Amino acid sequence: MDEAEIRALDGELEALCASVDDVFARPASRENLRAMVRGLLSEVPRKNVWQLAEFAGHANPDRLQGFLAKAAWDAEELRDRVRGYAVAALADQDAVLIADETGDIKKGTKSAGVQRQYTGTAGRVENAQVSVHLSYGSSRGRTLIDRELYLGRVWAGTTADHELRCTEQGIPPERATHVATKPELARRMLERALAAGVPFICFLADEAYGQCRTLRSWLEERQVRYVLAVPKDEVMPLPDDRTRQARELYALVPEEALERRSCADGAKGPREYDWAAVQLAPTAQGLERHLLIRRSTVPNKKDKKTGELVREVAYFLCHTAPAVTLAELVTAAGQRWMVEESFQVAKGQVGLDEHEVRKWCSWYRHTTVCMLAMAFLAAVRSRLIPRQPSTRGLRP
Repeated sequence: MDEAEIRALDGELEALCASVDDVFARPASRENLRAMVRGLLSEVPRKNVWQLAEFAGHANPDRLQGFLAKAAWDAEELRDRVRGYAVAALADQDAVLIADETGDIKKGTKSAGVQRQYTGTAGRVENAQVSVHLSYGSSRGRTLIDRELYLGRVWAGTTADHELRCTEQGIPPERATHVATKPELARRMLERALAAGVPFICFLADEAYGQCRTLRSWLEERQVRYVLAVPKDEVMPLPDDRTRQARELYALVPEEALERRSCADGAKGPREYDWAAVQLAPTAQGLERHLLIRRSTVPNKKDKKTGELVREVAYFLCHTAPAVTLAELVTAAGQRWMVEESFQVAKGQVGLDEHEVRKWCSWYRHTTVCMLAMAFLAAVRSRLIPRQPSTRGLRP
């Protein structure tokens, strides 16, 4: 981009910040928002409060720390504004909502939500914060539009120790007394998106959410189309009222029924797999269910019993409009990778994982400001970068 384009973007960023000025009670907070967003979008090597303050020309990080911890503003209101801005920029006929979690490795035990837990970021159990996010994506682009911090049993409980720890970090009582599961946190974010009228054709998530029958029932009651990964032993309802595990249904699929298709383009080209769909029992609301089966094209997974390499098989439970095609199901399943791209941008470009805050309020505020910066990037890219071909999956 030339200098004129850069100046134009600076004006666009100022307009975005000005559009949320009423969220902040004091002019100083509005100035701090601008300083923080500009720092997050800059090439500052590590986007913690110290370096963001230095980039803004502050003598120390006190102003930005106070902005995150003590200033009078509502992170939930800013979140709603971010969601509205992002949807306005990215909405299209192929838009989807995707829930997924990410982890930030941390030292110590004081930061809200930190505990020994599994995180996919490291691929193992680590001392980490884990948060659940809702991503909005289409052929125009993708970005994060909501967030919830996960609190495990180390934090959420009814003992005096639980109460003391949660009080010290400002965790609200409704989250301090019982564990809200990751699927429950995803449902809360979906509720907000539905209440706000966010346009989308499908909800996507991995096994951690797909195996939650409560979440699936909630989606079906509201006639929300979904494609959710499920484990191989998930029990599937058949049209004749029988049930079978997903792997049992795969064993019944003839080899000639599998079709080789690409679900999305990856870094090394099309992501090709062998696919098949099995008709399941419809829902009470009149929509269809299908088990979508995905098999790798080459042996790539070691069998635990024999030690031999076999083709990896994955399963997706789909809730769709009648007469859906295999091609539509495959395309929808492939769109879930957009959330991984969202996390890469959030952490690689706007410092989502580089905060150094401990309290509940500060975590939500920092994360929401990062989402604002990320939404701005997504909106600019949607306009300046040639639009990707539409990957419309399920029909509404």
